Amino acid sequence: MISLILTILYLAKDTVHRWFTRVSSPIARILVVYFLTLCALGALGGYVISLNVVRDKIIKRGGNMVVSRLVGGYGSVPTQKEMSELMDADSIVFQSLGYVRLENGRNILAYTYPFNRSRQVLPLLAPSGGPTILQNPEESHMPPGPCTVEAKGVRFQALVKNVPEDHLLYRSLPNWMILLVPPDHIPSYLTSTGMSHTTVLIRVRHLVSSESVLRVERMMRNLLRYEHLVGNVASVSDVLRQMDVVLAKQMQCRIAFCLGISVVVGILLTALAGMEYRQNEYIYTLMKSFGIHPLLLVGAFIVENILLVGLSFAGAIATFMYFQRVIVVEILKLGNYTLSLEQISSEIAIISYTLLGCILVSSIPIITAAYRQIGRVLK
Repeated sequence: MISLILTILYLAKDTVHRWFTRVSSPIARILVVYFLTLCALGALGGYVISLNVVRDKIIKRGGNMVVSRLVGGYGSVPTQKEMSELMDADSIVFQSLGYVRLENGRNILAYTYPFNRSRQVLPLLAPSGGPTILQNPEESHMPPGPCTVEAKGVRFQALVKNVPEDHLLYRSLPNWMILLVPPDHIPSYLTSTGMSHTTVLIRVRHLVSSESVLRVERMMRNLLRYEHLVGNVASVSDVLRQMDVVLAKQMQCRIAFCLGISVVVGILLTALAGMEYRQNEYIYTLMKSFGIHPLLLVGAFIVENILLVGLSFAGAIATFMYFQRVIVVEILKLGNYTLSLEQISSEIAIISYTLLGCILVSSIPIITAAYRQIGRVLK
């Protein structure tokens, strides 16, 4: 045990001595790994940021929404809990009551909703529980407050409210305005004499790719087919192909940068490790003749490379995390799209695995030299 400790201390001392006598060797490894990793993080992080920008633009325009319109009631529509558990999506259901006229002469649609969804609609209603006009604040046509509405020649009061930005109605209001009437306060002049229509709005919570929306769209189409319902399902899944293209290019970029890092770092580490071992091969062979196992010699070089590469890798990550805000916010003017360590963790993992593979590959010539016969070296 004592001999093993002394051997490890000697190898550590020899490594530090080589660093000071040939300072270019550790500096070369540190700088090459540092700048290659920084370039890779910049490129891969740029793709992650571009993906976030495209995703936010798509979501801002309602790209994560699926709209289904059915003829008739909403008896066959999945409940809010079922949509949440099965599709990981938020949903809301409205049934049309016909058109009403605003005091400015504009016609808008009136809707009601099922009792079992009252809780999610309650924050949108007027405090009195009466009819409420909901409008998108970006396309508002009326100031919030009381308003006179006319239906079938009868005038009544309604309250104009702006829909909160985080509500799934924010991007899905028909013509940017609707009149919402609680089911227990529907007056006779709003009761439709014809066939009513049900509108189901579904918002995908996590928009990963176009498949996130397509599976919800397929579910609603299957519902129409199996329940023999008349209606249609609409989404912008075709537009989401843009995000899929960005994802595909991001994967290609990952592969390209990882291959580039593997080639450059692998060649550098292999060349330097082989050169340094040959320069000290006589001493290492003498150590083997005294009973030192060759794996200790190989392990010393592996630990040395892990230490230098790990130090460079950590420095590159710290530099990227520090300067990304300046580049993204101040220079590119993209807004608050800076990445956290969690958001870029997959890129960091890929680069770290690549560097670890380079270290292991660079130890192959060391293993070959360490297991050479003692007599062939000391002859």
